[in-house]
Amino acid sequence: MVGFSKYCPPALTGIVLTAVTWGMSSSLVAAQTKHATPKAGVHNEQSKQLSAHKSELREESGRTFLHKDWQAQSSCDDKVGGDKISSAGFAAGGWHHADIPATVVGVLVTDKTYADPNYGTNLKNFPGMYTSDKIFFANVDMPAGSPFACSWWFRTEFTAPANGAGKTDWLHFNGINYRANIWLNGQKVADAKEVAGTYRTFEFNVTKFLKRGERNALAVEVFAPGKDDLGITWVDWNPTPPDKNMGIWKEVFLTQSGAVSVRNPFVSSKLGTNYKSAALTIAADLQNSSERAVRGILRAEIDNTKIGQPVQLGAGETKTVRFSPAKFPALKLTRPQLWWPYTMGEPHLYSAKISFEVAGHVSDSASTNFGVREVTSELTDRGFRLFKINGRKILIRGAAWAPDLLFRWVPGKLDADLSYVRDMGLNTIRLEGRLDREEFYEKTDRLGILVMPGWTCCDAWERWKDWQGDQRDIAAASLKSQIHILRQHPSAFVWLNGSDGPPPADVESMYLGILKDLEWPNPALSSASATATTVTGGSGVKMTGPYEYVPPVYWLTDKDAGGAQGYNTETSPGPAIPPRESLERFLPKDHLWPIDEVWNFHAGKERFTTINVFADGLNRRYGQATSLDDFERKAQAVTYDGQRAMFEAYSRNKYNSTGVIQWMLDNAWPSLIWHLYDYYLVPAGGYYGTKKACEPVHVQYSYDTNSVAVINSTYAPVKGVKVTAKLFNLDASDKGTKEATLDLNPDSSTTAFELPKVERLSKTYFLKLQLQDSAGKLVSDNFYWLSTKADVLDWKNKLDTVYTPQAEFGDLTGLATLPEVQLDVTSASKTEGTKNTTRVTVKNLDNSIAFMVHLRATRNRGGTDITPIFWDENYFSLLPGEQREVSAAYSSGALRGDSAVLEVDGFNVARQTLEADTATGGNP
Repeated sequence: MVGFSKYCPPALTGIVLTAVTWGMSSSLVAAQTKHATPKAGVHNEQSKQLSAHKSELREESGRTFLHKDWQAQSSCDDKVGGDKISSAGFAAGGWHHADIPATVVGVLVTDKTYADPNYGTNLKNFPGMYTSDKIFFANVDMPAGSPFACSWWFRTEFTAPANGAGKTDWLHFNGINYRANIWLNGQKVADAKEVAGTYRTFEFNVTKFLKRGERNALAVEVFAPGKDDLGITWVDWNPTPPDKNMGIWKEVFLTQSGAVSVRNPFVSSKLGTNYKSAALTIAADLQNSSERAVRGILRAEIDNTKIGQPVQLGAGETKTVRFSPAKFPALKLTRPQLWWPYTMGEPHLYSAKISFEVAGHVSDSASTNFGVREVTSELTDRGFRLFKINGRKILIRGAAWAPDLLFRWVPGKLDADLSYVRDMGLNTIRLEGRLDREEFYEKTDRLGILVMPGWTCCDAWERWKDWQGDQRDIAAASLKSQIHILRQHPSAFVWLNGSDGPPPADVESMYLGILKDLEWPNPALSSASATATTVTGGSGVKMTGPYEYVPPVYWLTDKDAGGAQGYNTETSPGPAIPPRESLERFLPKDHLWPIDEVWNFHAGKERFTTINVFADGLNRRYGQATSLDDFERKAQAVTYDGQRAMFEAYSRNKYNSTGVIQWMLDNAWPSLIWHLYDYYLVPAGGYYGTKKACEPVHVQYSYDTNSVAVINSTYAPVKGVKVTAKLFNLDASDKGTKEATLDLNPDSSTTAFELPKVERLSKTYFLKLQLQDSAGKLVSDNFYWLSTKADVLDWKNKLDTVYTPQAEFGDLTGLATLPEVQLDVTSASKTEGTKNTTRVTVKNLDNSIAFMVHLRATRNRGGTDITPIFWDENYFSLLPGEQREVSAAYSSGALRGDSAVLEVDGFNVARQTLEADTATGGNP
């Protein structure tokens, strides 16, 4: 809002918002049932976009990436050995073309051997597909006859740089799922006993194998994770692909160094008690790969500060070397620029470069960005986990991350995701496993978005008692790999050693020992659940759901489960139905309505295989849905209301409530559950309900006490704000006003007043709230649809953590009787560089309330949504005669050469379509 600049518009954050093609043609037919037969058919726009972004052989920050022009094939279809497959000129005719990172199924989808897995029930027909909803695929063996029970080969050829005589050549893999034999130029570099673990990074000295200036051949034989392996599980989020995501799922690259290499640069900071000074410690791992001792100088540079120290390494020795502030006073900073989450201040980053010199020549160097900041946590007097950044309390408001189902990297998608997070006012992303590429953390660092990483649930990662063989060693090595990456990123503020439950004492102690050895600078929790351990005691967080629909009143009245107290690490008001235009992209026309098994296939797994609870709540509160369009308009109202209520409840109750993580932010594939925007990056009701609730200074209704509260999420006082509440009957007749003037303390929740009891309210009625600053400027407004008939929860029949059923339902059926409203709409657009802005003025010309006005920008008439897009607000309501101006920001690239067209509709709003730069009213 105006006057609160810490919440920057996403289009102004420096992120480049590129065009995203996210989805495939709805006319693709069912999947082939024979995995080796090429798939002919409709142009696959998504696959084209997914493959087009992959990198050529290129250098970046000293890395030569090997991402382009691979081939993939099953070892059951080509039984030649690795020595032959890794030879230049090997005849790979009939192999599948691949660019990596890629999973095997991802390769087969991209080259159209398999149909679009996102469309209809195609995925169900993929060879080897596991379809049980009761037991997760990660916990069972590959089905008999699965083409992915065999290992799969990935191979590529490349010309290595000719320079580098006397240098050491290194081959890096940042993620292989799960085991692999690695061959280079006919020689085995490493085998599957050594290369094992989805979350491990690997580095190999390939100097004796690499042919500089010549054609080289690299081959990787990948084995899928078994049921006892520490791999990837999709839990109940969505189906698991039949290959269990086997493949090379992160970067592959070459580097060069002299005899001594520099690895794992890390700068830690210790802030003074007044946060006006800081002492830095710089560390790096030095590895001498030669057969003789080496003497040299380790140098470090931060801004204009340069320091160095002599170092001696024995033959083959690796050791960690540090620059301490005690020995190097230049590392003591006065008035450092601190790194803050973007909602608290500027996420300032420093840069450090560390190099090792031998006889005046640089053997190797490494650079890293870092933030000067301190994260602490404590237990409140009620035992709730409270986090502080640089000494200030922070209410964690976030959502959980899902990568693509096939771990495909889409150009611009990550930028869009992170911009959406900031646009909604969220400050945190949780990663339950699926720990992402470094680009993710680099961008969250720059954007000031907190990241909450940790291990996953519901597979071998939490079956500790069954660990045997190399599982414990792989778990330890995986943690080391991830902490080496995460510890340098100020956005990573905590680590979770478990998800749904904590590890046993021996495993937790092992994990904590690794965190200590690697100087993890942040808090660590035993799990995302409240279960205490004998090692660290209570976690101070909870994982009590719900995950299904509950009415808005739930969040302020529940005291035992997911209600607004404590830190809820995963919870949700349930399904989130994408807009009709998105549904049409993944549901066949003959399955769009009524809800059927194809819909359910795009729900969840285990306990979440339908959207029945959501649909029942919708029908009972809003009236039986009679068509897809009727269901859609009600679903967006339900989701807006539900997400707003959840975030508002946790904000009102701070710091009795200390954090809430929405389950989830996004989906791995087109889904009907758990997201704030859909798979195609289209924001809908839940997105805008969240955005409304997370305004920096915000006025809101309290369902439990029939009162109005004002939330100040800034860290400055706000004096003399005026709160106004107005009640309206269904027919828009005025039923009274109440006002108050308040002073808001920093980071506070203040009750303004209780609403008066009003006679002769219609059964469905409206509440409009406004908050103005001392100069009369509007800071926040809010609009609620309420019922004189209360929603009553059936507490006795609460279903575990899933949801609490209702004993009685509020009556919002009056909304369906609202007369159709005609709006006057004008629109104008402008372009500045690559940024487009469309400004829309909407006026209600009728005597009835225009409920849930929805603005949609498309590429040409009848085209797909322009995404990513950032509306000031959406799904808003207008009183009779009320006018509102709303703007949307999007990139020129998002138009892909088309014209922007504006569509306007709403719950009871006559549909209009007009050009986005039209200066007169649109045509129905």
